[in-house]
Amino acid sequence: MDNSNQDSKPKVIAQIDVNVHWPKIESRDWLEESVNDHLNCVLCGTEMTFKHHTNFADHSVVEDANCGFCKIRNRQTAHTLQ
Repeated sequence: MDNSNQDSKPKVIAQIDVNVHWPKIESRDWLEESVNDHLNCVLCGTEMTFKHHTNFADHSVVEDANCGFCKIRNRQTAHTLQ
């Protein structure tokens, strides 16, 4: 094993310059898109149906989001009451 070049700096083999331009997104556009994603089905874009089951003994609410067109349950979220 040759150890004669241990103190020398490593040589650059390749260099890649990447110039990524991120689109400027206004906070209002981001908020509108987030609300749209929450209220509409991610598969078909149809407006979802929300059902809420409140349990006052456990201080919790379970939210079911279903798509009427796809007939699938997109999400189920549990929330605690204060």
